[in-house]
Amino acid sequence: MRPSVLALALLLLLVACDTVAVPTLSPIASPMATPILLPLPEGVAGIPRPGTPTAIIQPRTQRGGIEPGVPHPFELGHCGLVSPIDFDGSLWNPIAGDDGAGGPLTDDHQAELINATRVALTLIEPDVVRLETPLGAVLTLVRHPGARPYSLCD
Repeated sequence: MRPSVLALALLLLLVACDTVAVPTLSPIASPMATPILLPLPEGVAGIPRPGTPTAIIQPRTQRGGIEPGVPHPFELGHCGLVSPIDFDGSLWNPIAGDDGAGGPLTDDHQAELINATRVALTLIEPDVVRLETPLGAVLTLVRHPGARPYSLCD
């Protein structure tokens, strides 16, 4: 099974179980991929907790025209990863990340990811995006099919 298919299957299982724990996966065999997939800290993953007020968002961008391997500037919304990431005709689910060197995200990385931040999105596989922050955090996102719930944010 390809790593992106495995990651998507894990994400769908996690969403169905209302949990945000993501197991550590082995490295993806791609020169542009995240070296090690580490679970995201609670509160950074962007998946609404049970009982949290949510809004259902549809993607607005058009699919296609994104060249794989080319970074595209993107602005995370006011609430960082809790805000919709609408890119290449889909919304995206963050599933894992690291400090850019295979270690856990630092407090500074987490601060970037919970606020509006200019990042780079790179399509590395048809359903996998690499997100890089100014401080060097690297996250793996997988394509979400259709509409997606988001927690309401102040």
